[in-house]
Amino acid sequence: MRRIFLIGLVLAVGAAALLAYQYVMTARAENVTVYAAPTLAVLANDAKARMQSPYNVTVIVIGSAAAVRRIEQGAVPDALLSVDAELVNYVKQYRSVTSLGNFKLNLICREKTTLEELSRKRIGLANPNTAPIGYRAIAALYWMAVKRNIFKVEDLERYLSVKFEAAQDRVIIEMREFRASGPFLARDDLSASFQLLENGAVDCVFAYVPFAVSRNLEGKYAVISLPEEISFGSDPPMRFIARITLGELEVKRFEAVAIAFTDKGERFVREVVELLRLNPARYGLGV
Repeated sequence: MRRIFLIGLVLAVGAAALLAYQYVMTARAENVTVYAAPTLAVLANDAKARMQSPYNVTVIVIGSAAAVRRIEQGAVPDALLSVDAELVNYVKQYRSVTSLGNFKLNLICREKTTLEELSRKRIGLANPNTAPIGYRAIAALYWMAVKRNIFKVEDLERYLSVKFEAAQDRVIIEMREFRASGPFLARDDLSASFQLLENGAVDCVFAYVPFAVSRNLEGKYAVISLPEEISFGSDPPMRFIARITLGELEVKRFEAVAIAFTDKGERFVREVVELLRLNPARYGLGV
């Protein structure tokens, strides 16, 4: 009986010690919050895996414009991985901004498709007021309308609830009342709009090259390159000004950035940069 009591006592003491250890480690853990655009989610989660104790990293996948709005409202993360460098102008009191490289816009379709066939397809978009890919996709659709006659400008305005104002040196796109209808369906960000393609609700979606590369979509879907003028690998020949709920900005070439707001955020960004150095092909970013 005494032996059973001693064994029970040892087990109880051991369990108490384990709980105490776990409590201490939890208390010592440094929580790190990261907002990451869907296109950069794989990169963010790989960096999270490299962050060892005492860091406890939470990656929140969210469209870059929506993330900036959260920051404006006071929900400031330790780091933000954004697909649009222009959005840096809408955040304050950050510690550093690190370029993650340039990339391009493309189309992902369920089957091989030409640009001329797009007018007969159902197209998935991201909301331009929450995700930068949304306003770039709408700019690309406008270019297809005026340069290739693939769409009609008035149809785009009606089905997307947007307004194009063409001036001598620029095109202003009013998108604050954006709403998709007709052959277009929209979701808040690229991940959600891509689910429309996966579920068969649309035939094509606009996506970033890094999104397709990091998810190994080549071969599963038809990944279609866009003309250089609307790939946003460089500044487009037209000046596009996007008016979204966040504000007004010029749509230039794609440049992904990492914005650090704290010491822990800068530590996370260093892991991101190291991953890009070790294996840039995995993420589809040119650095």
